[in-house]
Amino acid sequence: MINGGVDPTEYVTTPVFQGAVSFSAAEIRALELMVGYDPIKDKPEQPDNPYHGEVWRKAEAKRFTSAQQKGLKDAARWYVEIEGVDLK
Repeated sequence: MINGGVDPTEYVTTPVFQGAVSFSAAEIRALELMVGYDPIKDKPEQPDNPYHGEVWRKAEAKRFTSAQQKGLKDAARWYVEIEGVDLK
């Protein structure tokens, strides 16, 4: 995004999206989760975002385990902070 001259905060500072956290793909994969490119296009409820990514559980899992949930929480760092919200 930055190489393309796009400010990433523009995608997470709208009335709908007020903040964002970040974490490394390595941290996500260490939790046995999948992370990848998942562009948003032509969804009436969301603006197009060719840079969008997502985190998924493995196909056989029905939900994130409690260890994965804790790992995500521990790995999360503010990218665009929401005032008055504590991540920990």
